[in-house]
Amino acid sequence: MAPAVALPFENQREAPKLLVVCRSTDINGSVFADTIVQRGCSLHVRGSVTGSLTIELGADVLVDGSVYGKITNRGGGLVVSHRGLTAHLVLEGPSQSEAGAILKVNLTAIGFNWERLAKCTDAECAAVLPCNAYGCGIDPIADALAKSGCRTFFVTNLAEARRVRAAAPNSTIYVLHGFHSAAAPAFAELDARPVINSAIELAAWDAFKNVSQWTGGYALNVDTGEGGLGLLVEEAAELALRLDSLNNGITLLMSSLADAGKPNNPQSERQVALFRELRRLYAGVPASLASSTAILRNSTCHFDLVRAGSALLGINPTPGSANPMLPVVELQARIVQVRDISPGESLVDAADRFANRRRRLAFVSFGYGDGLARSAKNLVAIVDGYRCPAIEHSSLDLLPIDVTDLPDARAVRIGEMVTLIGSTMTVDEVAEATNSTAREVLSSLGGRFHRIYYAT
Repeated sequence: MAPAVALPFENQREAPKLLVVCRSTDINGSVFADTIVQRGCSLHVRGSVTGSLTIELGADVLVDGSVYGKITNRGGGLVVSHRGLTAHLVLEGPSQSEAGAILKVNLTAIGFNWERLAKCTDAECAAVLPCNAYGCGIDPIADALAKSGCRTFFVTNLAEARRVRAAAPNSTIYVLHGFHSAAAPAFAELDARPVINSAIELAAWDAFKNVSQWTGGYALNVDTGEGGLGLLVEEAAELALRLDSLNNGITLLMSSLADAGKPNNPQSERQVALFRELRRLYAGVPASLASSTAILRNSTCHFDLVRAGSALLGINPTPGSANPMLPVVELQARIVQVRDISPGESLVDAADRFANRRRRLAFVSFGYGDGLARSAKNLVAIVDGYRCPAIEHSSLDLLPIDVTDLPDARAVRIGEMVTLIGSTMTVDEVAEATNSTAREVLSSLGGRFHRIYYAT
């Protein structure tokens, strides 16, 4: 094939609507346009194709990721390799027949989302997977990201670092909740790097290194205005003198933006300027400030390493705009009873929904014991392709769904599944309906589900 070429766009918003391949072409990265490969030409996409793909007679196409749109093959060849994820299928939890709900995680979409963010910057793109990858399962997700090219991971604690090390043995792992002396041997065993958030932690780390002669590194986290964990700016400035020492161990200087979502935000601009001054003091040390939102909206703070977080799970990193991420999580719950409710019966909500006419309810096996917010006034479920409203208040493990207006009453049967999160009812919509955040929704999901991790 021909030498690799770069597409003239970095992300989906800049992509052309149609890409016509009229010669043998290699593309390093994903294609976000509808694509036509003309007769006798060849195309190698080192990524995925999100639009439709048309292959003319005698053309050959190799896709290292996935094809998400319609495929029209008029006599050519097509190989979709999924970057080694094709056969990846992991099942966890109770069996599908015994569980009341099923949680599906699309590993290919996670890899695709990482790549989409990575292509928006010249910096290295790390993955931030706190709280068991936002409750979605850190082991298969870390494995999928490593196979997609991710080399650096951030986790909450050493227990998660151990799981990432098993899934991604050659990766760099940072532990966000820092260091304490009792955990020192585990850091050495796992070759994990603590994120140092205070002078006390740094003193404990120095003591461990002096005794053990361990040569591992660490990140310095500075609070430049977010108000969370981190060293004071003045402390960080003083600690820059450590760079004069051999084997000082500082492998990363990092901070976080308080509000990365608003362009030209004065507070963000102050933080970026302050962090840039610190970076000068730490000349030669890689620097990291940008999260998922800033990757897309604020290129001035990309520095050497960007940190992609919940956007990898399909959560919209650009609120107020179309979600540039692919959906990752699908949650379905089983119908356990269908019953009619007459006017005047006690099961009513604040809107007195059943006051005027007979209604039909489907009770599904999912409630606040599974992580659903107690109040879900605007939540809907997808039943037979239709959006059906939930009753405002769920119980511990039951959620009533109003299915009265479904065109086909036979579509609602005991044992059938309804969709609570998916491509037509996104996790961001669920968060809005339950007055929470998408990260809260995912990280609150319980452990009673049958879980399926798969590559498409």
